[in-house]
Amino acid sequence: MEGIWAVLRQRLDYTAFVPHLVPDIERAALRRRDGSTYYVLKNPRGERGAGLYVRLEPEDLRLVDLMDGERTTGDILVAHLERYGSFALDRLARVTATLGANGFFGEERAPVYEKLSARRAMRDPLTRLSILLRKLIMWDIARWNNADRVVDVVYRFGGRLAFTRVGGALVVLLAVAGIVVWFRELGTGRHGLATVQGSYALGILALTVLQVLSISVHEAGHALAIRHFGRRVRRLGLMIYYLFPAAYVDSTDMAMATRGQRIVVALAGPIGGATVGAICAFIAAFDGGIIGSIAFQGASLFTFQLALNLVPILELDGYHVLVDLLDAPFLRQRSMAFARTAIVRKLRRRERWSTSEIGLGLFGAVAISTSLLVLVFSLSMWQSRVATAAKELFARGPVGVLGLVLLVLVFVGPLLVALAARLVGAVRSFARLRSARERRARLGSVQERAAVLARVRFFAGLPRPALFAIASHLREHSVETGATVVTADEVGDRFYLVRSGRLQVLARDGQVRGTILAGEGFGEMALLDRRPRGATVQALEPCVLWSLDRGHFERWVRDRYEIAARIRSSADERANLAALPFFRGLDPLELDRIAARLVTRRVPAGQVVFSEGDEGDRYYIVRDGRAEVRIAGDVVRELGQGDGFGDLALLFGHPRSATVTALTDLVLAGLGREDFLRLVRSSGEKVGEFRARTAHYVGAGLGSATRGV
Repeated sequence: MEGIWAVLRQRLDYTAFVPHLVPDIERAALRRRDGSTYYVLKNPRGERGAGLYVRLEPEDLRLVDLMDGERTTGDILVAHLERYGSFALDRLARVTATLGANGFFGEERAPVYEKLSARRAMRDPLTRLSILLRKLIMWDIARWNNADRVVDVVYRFGGRLAFTRVGGALVVLLAVAGIVVWFRELGTGRHGLATVQGSYALGILALTVLQVLSISVHEAGHALAIRHFGRRVRRLGLMIYYLFPAAYVDSTDMAMATRGQRIVVALAGPIGGATVGAICAFIAAFDGGIIGSIAFQGASLFTFQLALNLVPILELDGYHVLVDLLDAPFLRQRSMAFARTAIVRKLRRRERWSTSEIGLGLFGAVAISTSLLVLVFSLSMWQSRVATAAKELFARGPVGVLGLVLLVLVFVGPLLVALAARLVGAVRSFARLRSARERRARLGSVQERAAVLARVRFFAGLPRPALFAIASHLREHSVETGATVVTADEVGDRFYLVRSGRLQVLARDGQVRGTILAGEGFGEMALLDRRPRGATVQALEPCVLWSLDRGHFERWVRDRYEIAARIRSSADERANLAALPFFRGLDPLELDRIAARLVTRRVPAGQVVFSEGDEGDRYYIVRDGRAEVRIAGDVVRELGQGDGFGDLALLFGHPRSATVTALTDLVLAGLGREDFLRLVRSSGEKVGEFRARTAHYVGAGLGSATRGV
């Protein structure tokens, strides 16, 4: 077992990994339009010999050049730092991950996640139906990797002539002449675009076969151009295309070629088709029978495909030519995203447009407009041509009906499935958006409740997960003015937290004992000790309350010693404050607010707490230890646990008239003057009224020993 763990540690230690590149890696140095260089590496063994490619920047290639099969990644980082002066850990991780995924280290990674995603997608009925219909349109039935021999035979037996200067000029002239002849023949009206000898059924059948032929010729043009520039046809295949066989080629190997060569390869397909279309146009011009009609349809189809492929808005050959001319990869995706989002924002804010943004905006707007025009054209063709052909096929009996069903499945089925998928996707997106909004609203509500809970004294210090858990169990209640929330002597079943509004606390005899403000809670002692309510609480104005029921209170509060101890210590603190003459007569809620603002201070023995003449800004309570009070150097009083001093200075703000010194180590609880004044004002009482209410204490002379302290 130790050996297994050792192997795992070695495999998982990235710095111990030794990148060992496979042999025979091809490398091409290419230039962008701005003159900068990038590199393309080809792994000829990847994907069962078809080859895999990666695109690297010069900084990436420096790291690849250090992969000699002996250096570890740690050694490579050190060598790169010594040579180039930079620590390229992130770049090396990215490069090794890319090379490893494409088999440059000898083993391609299994597409586990891709298979899992595909299996998950197959659960969707629309996805399964879409894949089934796609097989009727494009079904890959055979493929050959690196099919250079077949292409080489065609290239040697006449194909290379088209890539000579004279041959290329003749091909272009023939294509142009064929287009001119086709236009003339179109003007005569001798042949129909969708009919053969007046039959729509035969016309559609002929167009389908010609479509397959045109695709094969188109792909052959690409293949011959790839061969001409010395690159490999990565893959040659046969597929069922609209119920008929057709050939296709994979031109990925042109990634190792220059931009000019890629442009020629992209144009070779449409020009090859236009050449065959020109031959068909000449045949149609000299024959007025069925052969001429089929030839005219072929010329029409090749001409349409030439125009369609050269329109740069559609993601066909013309688009790839434009991308290489502008050296702007992912032009369509970037422009569509820019047109959908950034255009509206920039127009609304009246921001300035850069040259690239103008180009992206124009391309995206034209692409969207073209898509709409193609949709309108397709609908008009359906009404004017396809509907008529469908009636004719339906009239021919079972064979015609079967043909009509196949045509609908192949040509209309994918469109309907795509539209249904878009509709379902839109509904799902709307549902996800609505669900996300509801989740955000719930999260915002829980965050608000947790923030209020954190200000409750006995919940302070709880970790955020615990506060969020408690907040998620709070129920919201709306209370009207004058409504009773809890009644004295009833069984306590809920703890309440005030979100907004004010409530008053009434004793059993109806006397007002205090006011409960927003952010404060009540009812915890009845739940903690399982005793009846000690007072009645009524709303002074419309209030919103949050409540925690007994079960959750016991789970999160009563059964947690530290929280229960805080509640009991708060009750003890309240009782201690009520015993002080200065706070005599204050209701429990006021005492709780005072206790929540007491700040502990420790004073070593012999140190002065404050001196005569100091600013009177704080009232102190002795929690532990002893202190002495001196006025003009004479000891006038000794203070012990539970005594308070500095009260008159708190009320009137006078300078200290005595010096207090710690006889032993002192633990003091201090209440600042600003906190005190804020508490008085928040209760709705004026400071003068509070002074009058405490006149019994001042007038009795109980604070004379420390008057002004």
